[in-house]
Amino acid sequence: MPLTYDEVVASRRARLGPDAAAQGEVFAHAYKIAVQVMELREQHGLTQAQLAKRCGMSQADISRIERGSTKPTTRTLERIADALEADVRLVSRQPAPGVISLSD
Repeated sequence: MPLTYDEVVASRRARLGPDAAAQGEVFAHAYKIAVQVMELREQHGLTQAQLAKRCGMSQADISRIERGSTKPTTRTLERIADALEADVRLVSRQPAPGVISLSD
């Protein structure tokens, strides 16, 4: 009898090393950046090649960032943000004590 998806996932997780959670967090962070770059680029009606030219980068670099397969430096993010008329900002992950979240 074939395994269910949940059984396969449970088996794989059991074989993963202790670094798996940290690696997952790195991937999640890279993916969030990738989605933001892609959405802003598309809002500006730019191709990857056009954005790359504005940033002084290669199209391949933009592609890697949008795939989440690289962790761009702060300077690279600043160049992309400038080209997309955006800002690089630090945003709190959790509301400060006593602050009520509007999503609750």
